[in-house]
Amino acid sequence: FVVAISGYYMFGSMVEDQVTISLEQNSSAKFAMKCLTWLMILTAFSKFALTMFPLALGMEEIVAPYICNKNAMLFTDSIIKISLIVCALAVAFFVPSFSFICTLVGLVCSMTVSVIFPASAHLALFGSKLSFAERIICWIFVCFGIVVAIVGTMSTIRA
Repeated sequence: FVVAISGYYMFGSMVEDQVTISLEQNSSAKFAMKCLTWLMILTAFSKFALTMFPLALGMEEIVAPYICNKNAMLFTDSIIKISLIVCALAVAFFVPSFSFICTLVGLVCSMTVSVIFPASAHLALFGSKLSFAERIICWIFVCFGIVVAIVGTMSTIRA
């Protein structure tokens, strides 16, 4: 919110959707703005690599017991990583509303991981040792998480 206000204060109604475009057009330090733009691009690439690494590592661990040659394993590792990148690129190109899918997946996963699962696990592990009030609070968290996930999914689908 503060960034939006400062962007509007700096550029008025001429502000672009991406702030780097406004900075580049209205700055006297063109080289610094080019460096900033390229640093933002490199950040996006590093985020993609950091996100894909655990998935690739998991897939490599699945196929590792079946490959005994070190060179063959290096080749297989490369093929796995290249295929993950190609699959991500294909999804981005061929799924018409990729941001919609990302929103749904993020909503469902975040509510499940941060609200529903911890309360459910607490109930499953310590349910017999919990007091009645603690069990009620855990069930409130589980129900609240499910309701928020459903409402969020419905509002995302309607938008």
